[in-house]
This record gives sequence, structure tokens and C-alpha cells, in this order.
Amino acid sequence: MKVIVSGLTASGKSSVATSLALNFGVEYFSASSKLRKLLPKKDFMVWESKKGIDAVKFRLNNPQYDKKLDSFILSYFKSKSDVVLDSWVAPWKIKDKETIKIYIKADEYVRAKRVSMRDKISLSEASKFMRQKDTLTKNIYKKIYKIEIDKDFTPFNLVIDSSNMDLNSVIQICSDFIMDQGKK
Repeated sequence: MKVIVSGLTASGKSSVATSLALNFGVEYFSASSKLRKLLPKKDFMVWESKKGIDAVKFRLNNPQYDKKLDSFILSYFKSKSDVVLDSWVAPWKIKDKETIKIYIKADEYVRAKRVSMRDKISLSEASKFMRQKDTLTKNIYKKIYKIEIDKDFTPFNLVIDSSNMDLNSVIQICSDFIMDQGKK
């Protein structure tokens, strides 16, 4: 079973991906964690912070780090038979039909509230950092691959809006979908 979960900041993609991996007893891989290891500056705790935004700006001007990450992910993903990958861009890069690709959407206000609670910062600060990060990241993938990660949902088998759902409900819908795909 190969699954890729994608979505913008605080949509729930990492939480869903880690839970799916745990529930199905397969490996979980975070593209964001790997990217952080590749970058020369690692002095930020979260992307939605001043230093995190500086790191995203650095990526925009130094696309070789994202290209290196994406190349690694493609090779890594091919070598696995069971894995859940959390990635912003992999759904467009991995073309096989067997991989289940899930996009998690959420309203901007809801996502900002999630960042605020997670990072213990004000809602306005969370909203500002989240917008900056999302805009810069969208620009990175548009510049490198000509992909509009928040508009082109064609690679996905399932698109789900988590705005008005609790995490367990989103996980259940995704799990049921994966199980149904396995029966075909």
C-alpha cells in the first residue's frame, strides 16, 4: 500500500498521514522533515515563524534543495512497497496508478487557528506566517515545476475538506477510502 497525503499548511496532512501509517502498520515518511535536514540553516522550530519563513525564502532563491528532496523522494518511494508519504509536491511527481493520493483542504481561518493553537502564538501572527509560508511555497513549486498546488487536484483520488471535521473523522474517511481501493 502506497499513500501520499498532501495539502497546505495546517490542513491536517501530517496528522492524517502519521495516523494512517500507524493504523495500517506501514512506514511514515515526512518530506518536510527530510527537507529541513537538507537545508544549510536548521535553526527554526516550525516553518510558521520568522526563521521558518526565512528558510522558505531561501528555498525560493535556491531551488536545488527542493529538487534534491524531490529526487530523493522519487527514488525512496519507488523502493518501498508500503509507505505513507506526507508531501506538498509528490502527488504531481509520482505518476503510478497504484498510489493512493489524498488532498486535505481546510479553510484559511481554520488552518490559522490550528497553527495558533499548535505553536502557541496569536491568531493574527499565525495567520500572517501561514499566508507567507503558503504563498512562498506555492511560488517555489510553480517556479520549479509549473504546478499550482492549491488549484490542480487532478492527481488526487480523494479530496477532503477538513474545515468542519475532527481529526478522527478525517482519518476514518481516508482509511475507509484506502480499504475500498484495496478491494478493487
